[in-house]
Amino acid sequence: MNDAKRVFSLRDAATVLKELLEPGLLGNFTWFDAVQVTCYEQTKGGEVPVSRNVFSIFVAETGDPPPAPLSPFLCPPKTLKGLAFSRFGIARQPITPEQLLAALERYADSGVWQPFHIGPLQVGKLLAPPHVFCPADTRTEVPLNGVLKNNFWAGSYVVELRDDVKAGLQELVNSDSMFEELSAWLETMLPLSIARVPDRIGNILFQVPSRAVIADFHRRPNHPVELRLAWEPGITPRPVSGEYRVEQDGLVVSFARFEYPLGRAHLNVPMTGGDIRFSVWDDQKKMLLAASSHFNASDGRYSFESRTSVQTHHPRRWESTGPGNIPERHELGVMEPMSGWRGHAQPRRVQETDWRARRELRASMKRLVARRKFVQYGSEGSHPQDEQRRALLDIRKLIREASQGAVYLWDPYLSANDILNTLAFCTDAATELRGLTAGQQVPVAPACTTVCAECGASRSTGAANTSATTIADSAESQSLSARGRWIAQQKTTLDTAFIGDANLKLEYRISWNVQGSFHDRFLIFPGLGRARTRVWSLGSSINHIGSQHCIVQEVEYPEMVLDAFQRFWDDCTKPTHLIWKYQ
Repeated sequence: MNDAKRVFSLRDAATVLKELLEPGLLGNFTWFDAVQVTCYEQTKGGEVPVSRNVFSIFVAETGDPPPAPLSPFLCPPKTLKGLAFSRFGIARQPITPEQLLAALERYADSGVWQPFHIGPLQVGKLLAPPHVFCPADTRTEVPLNGVLKNNFWAGSYVVELRDDVKAGLQELVNSDSMFEELSAWLETMLPLSIARVPDRIGNILFQVPSRAVIADFHRRPNHPVELRLAWEPGITPRPVSGEYRVEQDGLVVSFARFEYPLGRAHLNVPMTGGDIRFSVWDDQKKMLLAASSHFNASDGRYSFESRTSVQTHHPRRWESTGPGNIPERHELGVMEPMSGWRGHAQPRRVQETDWRARRELRASMKRLVARRKFVQYGSEGSHPQDEQRRALLDIRKLIREASQGAVYLWDPYLSANDILNTLAFCTDAATELRGLTAGQQVPVAPACTTVCAECGASRSTGAANTSATTIADSAESQSLSARGRWIAQQKTTLDTAFIGDANLKLEYRISWNVQGSFHDRFLIFPGLGRARTRVWSLGSSINHIGSQHCIVQEVEYPEMVLDAFQRFWDDCTKPTHLIWKYQ
């Protein structure tokens, strides 16, 4: 693209952004949450260090902005292995729409990018492709959501300035290890997963969330789709229409546009299986107000629940301890059925197998194996914390993508913090989550000693002349005490981890004094009749998975593992087996 066309695209981007910020169109936006990831390159001879843009995002917000910090930098600079003369930093502060639009227009005129007062940033020859609408993650994961802020429900418009050459960033782009180290560091401070979109390095994004309308839709078995529509307070209602399309095997098997009335309504969608997309169209402004990525459509016997609203429920927020004992804060959008998250979609009977889903899952697994995605961690020369983080990210992705209504984690060393780092990342609030531990990390009671009444000598409990009953009673008492303290710690961890409603269905048990024991670690996805059961062997306990060499792979005969887990679970039904339950 020549310079004239590139500058024209930048001016067009500024015009589009200004139009999206029109009061009452998508919301009443008053400020932008500005985040800039920068790289400072040290120079020779006392020259001024070069400050370069690595990734920037500006998110439109409503309400009063927070006070500007004394320093916009969130933390001390970060050095990456292999880039000894570069320092990476994160700057964050609120700015006004007027400041941002002025910075964009100034860049189009002069090529200088400086939205903050901290000085200009070097950027590539940025160009602006047409703006896009990014829906929330559902069954289909949208990679760009890894860097967008709170894009959970209705979706967002994204205007982007793209760096196609990435001059000055080639070392970072070409080194997987450096890029993964940078991404892992960013995630310790912000919910910013640049690893999901490595092609966005060097780019600048402007996100305008769609907040004007609340649109819900769901279906119960053998019933029409139930629709609800409401406008955000302070925004004047205007005519909107809805659209859906059902796709199966690349075919569009059903499609329709309809008037989306205010309040409650019903829509007759043909009873056919497949993937369904819903959208809400603004008839007056000629633009999208909400859109979904793929959901499972109903074939008339089973239900689907979908929604595009962020207004009714809040994201799940919690804290955990990550690799290297670094405290982490998490925020996750949760899909919650309108009828209440505690209710399950009706499961299919075992004999009613979804053969198309089985075929798609098998094909997907073949692709995963071909890419060696979930195979090996902790190889020679790798950094233990980086590998542990990579393993946890892969497990979280599995939980998001492979879940069919239930996820079971079976690990003899499973702890509350392990649950917060894995099962808590399930985005479906109605999914049944189970964690089963053997309590192997509970401290072992020390050997008991007794004192001889005749000579005063101290004897170990293993001495032949010590009462066996006394020894057993003392050891059991100490074991019970240690177990009680450990369980209390687990409860406290989970009770205090979530900020607000956890919005999940989780039960955590310990197989204490249950006949037999278990050693292997498994992540289990029972199909519940909707799809085939799938099981992954983890190769290592969650508490240090990836920090040493281990292999994570799918089990060839998952039903046998599921049966074994179910037997242990059914044996752990006493109150003493329950550690924590939330539903």
